[in-house]
Amino acid sequence: MVVLLVVLTLLVCIGVDFALRRREKAAAEARSVREPAALFPSLTAQELPGGLFVHGGHTWARLDSSGAVQVGLDGFAQGILGRVDRFELPPDGVKLRQGEPAFAAIQSGKRIEFVSPVDGVVCAVNLRINDNLPAARKEPYEKGWTLAIRPSNLSRDLRKLRIGAEAAAWLEREARSFTEFLSLHRAVPLEVGATLPDGGIHAEGIMETMDGEILQIAIRKYFR
Repeated sequence: MVVLLVVLTLLVCIGVDFALRRREKAAAEARSVREPAALFPSLTAQELPGGLFVHGGHTWARLDSSGAVQVGLDGFAQGILGRVDRFELPPDGVKLRQGEPAFAAIQSGKRIEFVSPVDGVVCAVNLRINDNLPAARKEPYEKGWTLAIRPSNLSRDLRKLRIGAEAAAWLEREARSFTEFLSLHRAVPLEVGATLPDGGIHAEGIMETMDGEILQIAIRKYFR
């Protein structure tokens, strides 16, 4: 009987120890999964303005009072892109199609294209954006507009875009996806940029350090 009690006591102790170790491991893993806000400090604080539609290639669309659609980069794209030398904008009158290249960021010899969120014809470009690039990055939904489009099939195109809570939730998922993407490619340290003291990857502005194959993979995955 005494032996049985001893065995049961040992089993209970082992079980408690195992449970505690599992809890500690889970807590450590939870700490290692950084929130998007920690990796995108200036971006997740920005709320999407009302009436703003977001394309899967991280460009936004906003209908103005004239019926034209203003276009720009969302906060996620502006954040991971970081500093650029200039934006390359199309001339007035150019026809654009939803999901196809509309404008580009020139960054240290790299050319990164971004797609149009809607079909239509370019009716205006924001020539001032290149005069104050930091402002465009800081206020992507105001000073960060790049061009305006006279839409040709707006009702159809808007059905393929996200708005409001759906868009905000999707951007959060994209932030998580991008941190996972960076972690997956940490075997190429020269191409994924700086790490944080705890080993995590700081994603804001990281495309400044990307080049070669990993840059092309990131563009295809997040900007198309």
